[in-house]
Amino acid sequence: MNKKFLLARWQDDQLSEVNRRLAAIAGKHNLHQQDRSFPPSPYGQTEARLKDYRGVTLTESIQYLTLQDIDFSYSRFEDSASLNTSTFTNCCLDEVRLDKRFVTHTFNHCSFRGAKLNGARMSKAFHDCDFTGCNLSKVIANDVSFIRCRFDGANFRSALMLYCRFEECSFDGALFQDGSIAGSRFAGEACLLPEWGNTVLDHVKFQE
Repeated sequence: MNKKFLLARWQDDQLSEVNRRLAAIAGKHNLHQQDRSFPPSPYGQTEARLKDYRGVTLTESIQYLTLQDIDFSYSRFEDSASLNTSTFTNCCLDEVRLDKRFVTHTFNHCSFRGAKLNGARMSKAFHDCDFTGCNLSKVIANDVSFIRCRFDGANFRSALMLYCRFEECSFDGALFQDGSIAGSRFAGEACLLPEWGNTVLDHVKFQE
């Protein structure tokens, strides 16, 4: 199934119901709810046995939730919707549009291949995540941990990755320009690091 089909398959009533259910469990005001699991998809599971939310349009934020094994590929986040203060494990967010949104808290074994995160605000921790071909231009990240993440071919133009920790990450073909990684720490093989160009490198530490 291609991107065009996955976006077009969602009917207005399905989108309304998904967002209604999400609003009923998300947010700090719903922490008292006994069951805060993400609602089942009308399209069941993908071949990889993930909940099939490919191409969905969300107008409600995924906030204060714990999500696992969900495929949000090609999804659109509209209005004020974002990924805010939640934990994601084994989730696919390939080619999602999260530009100028919050992408915060904890992400384990998640894929953001080809995602549009330009101008996003990222925080806390990303472990074993794949950002291959991701647009990370003008991203703002402060004191964020990136452990065993892949940034091959990613666009970091004008990104501010300040006081972050990068451990065993790869940057093959990544583009850095007009940004800053001031105060950040890099641990791992030197051959995995990119060409920095005019990136601000003040107080950056490199360890092998």
